Amino acid sequence: MSQQLSSTVDDVIALQPHRLAANLLFDDHGLSPYWAISSQFEPDLDEQDRTFTYNGRDWEITNSAYWEGKLAAPDAASWDGAMNEFKISVYEEDDPHNEYGADLTFRPGYPDARHVDTGDLIGGIPTECPESIRLQVEATNLSKPELLGLLQSLASHLDVNPDYFTDAHAWSSIYGIELYGRIDRETAVGQIAGKGGVLEHMAQFSNGRGRGEHKWDHEQIKAHYEAVSLSPDLWERLLPDQTLAKRLKCYQPQWVRSEDDGDDPLYHHKIECQFWKGYYPDGEDSLDWSGYSYAIDEMRETIINALNWAGVDFTPNEDVWVDDPYFTVQSGDSSVEVFPNPMPDLEQQERGDARDTLADPDTTSGEWDVLVAMTDGGGRHYDEIAQEAGRSPSTVYRAAERFDDILEIENGVVRFQDGVIRDEISKIAQRVRDMKDTAMDSMRRIAEKATPFSRGQGEPSALEQWANRHGIVVRNATKELHLELSRAVSKRELQKILRAGLEAAEASPMLTKRFENAKIDWQNHHGEHKKGWQIVMNGRILGYDDPNSSIW
Repeated sequence: MSQQLSSTVDDVIALQPHRLAANLLFDDHGLSPYWAISSQFEPDLDEQDRTFTYNGRDWEITNSAYWEGKLAAPDAASWDGAMNEFKISVYEEDDPHNEYGADLTFRPGYPDARHVDTGDLIGGIPTECPESIRLQVEATNLSKPELLGLLQSLASHLDVNPDYFTDAHAWSSIYGIELYGRIDRETAVGQIAGKGGVLEHMAQFSNGRGRGEHKWDHEQIKAHYEAVSLSPDLWERLLPDQTLAKRLKCYQPQWVRSEDDGDDPLYHHKIECQFWKGYYPDGEDSLDWSGYSYAIDEMRETIINALNWAGVDFTPNEDVWVDDPYFTVQSGDSSVEVFPNPMPDLEQQERGDARDTLADPDTTSGEWDVLVAMTDGGGRHYDEIAQEAGRSPSTVYRAAERFDDILEIENGVVRFQDGVIRDEISKIAQRVRDMKDTAMDSMRRIAEKATPFSRGQGEPSALEQWANRHGIVVRNATKELHLELSRAVSKRELQKILRAGLEAAEASPMLTKRFENAKIDWQNHHGEHKKGWQIVMNGRILGYDDPNSSIW
């Protein structure tokens, strides 16, 4: 992606961590943390009327359970058999939704861990795993520092040394992060999600070239759910220095609030950026635990820039943003780099690339048929495309090889590189169909002695030959003659084509003056559509003197 001018913005909405999922390993004290949790654990912890305080809030254990794991006891243990695993859920006492807290699963870690039944090495644990306590975390509405603080406070509450949970091992990883803000429904529906919203525009780049996905649900209300997921290389086409596979979504609760009573924040939408390990296209999964802050910054930058491209105020404006029990409308504590919307230029560039790729005069009719069949849907198996195009599978493969700048084939599935290219090819294919239809109409009019370019005989006139040679379509011939050029050209190329047309008109039965006064629609190489240009103005083609002069 080319370097874009950007600006640093300080007054930016503070976004709320929604979910944090991680696999942590604490090894500074060997197995001591595991033995401590094991000795202090009681199955009825969730039934005891005991709370503890952290960060000015009261917390309670809402669930406690244990089970035999699959790890055989290490040699240092005094018994044979499986090692137990323990789950403790901790949430704020006064939170009626049980959405402010964490589920914590404690497991032992040690080298050469083996399956209790088979004696085989456990595949999910490195053979050189240090003696440690392994902790799986599923936290909601907690940041990384808040999670660690809550974990240490829980340890103290259980009479376990909180220092056991200070420094996580380098193998610790994050497999899920979500960051969100709650935004006014009218703003969300009008500018972010739904028809014409920024998510729909971004979805043009969500298929091909890596991994992408666009999902939506507008049944109950418009923008009940809409999400675009892109792999890192696709995100980097929109923003520089992107490293995460992310999903950006705008959504309502499962049960949509139909009326705004003024007090229910769930009437309004969430805009959320997510990372989960399954988003990566090439087998990568989790993030380093130490990379949490970087990931949060990248996700925050993604949300803020998408809002900017949608024309939505990303400052803490209470007319746009809505408080909920976990999200507060306030300024963030760091600035964000804001970039101009790259999508219009990127779309125009891709459309130009598609047109340039198809300009090869050696393209066969079979390859064209494959492209036309491809425009009717997304990625499909080559056999299905061959059947629809009425061509052989080998023709589909040849087309994929010829047009490798715009098509890709993987595991027998052929697709356009992205939706922008598919849309442009569809338009080109339609123009080709129109041109063919017009050519057939011209032949019929010749036979009927009714074509505006015909000289009333069985063979096409010079003007009709000129039109067919250059792909000129007659859009209207009833009163004012209106033409269209079906391919992209420069002004200089257009001038040369029209000069040849004027010479052909002089050798045809049509009044030359009528051709001179005709209007033509055309398109330049930048994708700009020009409407109703008069062919001759002030006695000159397009009003210019020399067809060889530079008139860009």
